[in-house]
Amino acid sequence: MKINGKEIKGIIFDLDGTLIDSCSIWHEVDHDFFAKRNMELPSGYAEAIGHMGLDKAAIYTINEYHLNEKKEDIINEWKNAVLDKYAHHVFVKEYVKEFLDKAKEEGTLLCIATANSEECYKSCLINNCIYDYFEFVLDVTSFDCGKEKPDIYISAANRLGLKVCECAVFEDLLLALNTAKKAGFVSVGVYESSCKDEKEKKEIADLYINSYKELL
Repeated sequence: MKINGKEIKGIIFDLDGTLIDSCSIWHEVDHDFFAKRNMELPSGYAEAIGHMGLDKAAIYTINEYHLNEKKEDIINEWKNAVLDKYAHHVFVKEYVKEFLDKAKEEGTLLCIATANSEECYKSCLINNCIYDYFEFVLDVTSFDCGKEKPDIYISAANRLGLKVCECAVFEDLLLALNTAKKAGFVSVGVYESSCKDEKEKKEIADLYINSYKELL
């Protein structure tokens, strides 16, 4: 498969906001979480924690907002708020399925690198009938620095049996997109309506798409 004129043998996808329309759900969860504590949702909160994974996001939230709470309780609160929604009410972005079909037909290896937890993403991928498209799913809890460092992407490329330069990374978050690009991956920025950094994403990415239709 050619992306931005370069032959690509593998694609590493982010999940939330990249393959699936789930960011509005997390905005609701974040809003309700802070409202329950008589606090306003902090500006930039979603961008700050979006690459971390639930464990590190909970630690960040406790430390940043001086909460006298247990990490495990916060994680469980988040999970309880979204599990049913992911299983039944979160769907892939428009033309994602068609693009995945095209990629598989051309022999491109596919995987996911996500900050989400298996309890959420597995049921969502199965419900959307795309679970079997991917060789594997990596989550950032196995890595020290979320997506601030490229370890998760490099690990994914290694598991696919490919070189970094043979892989594209699809991301909706500016930080993650920048990390992948600096590491030598072909970086593809995906439009996400909840993101505030679309201009910067366009400038950084090797390729920027408003819709997967552009790749069909």
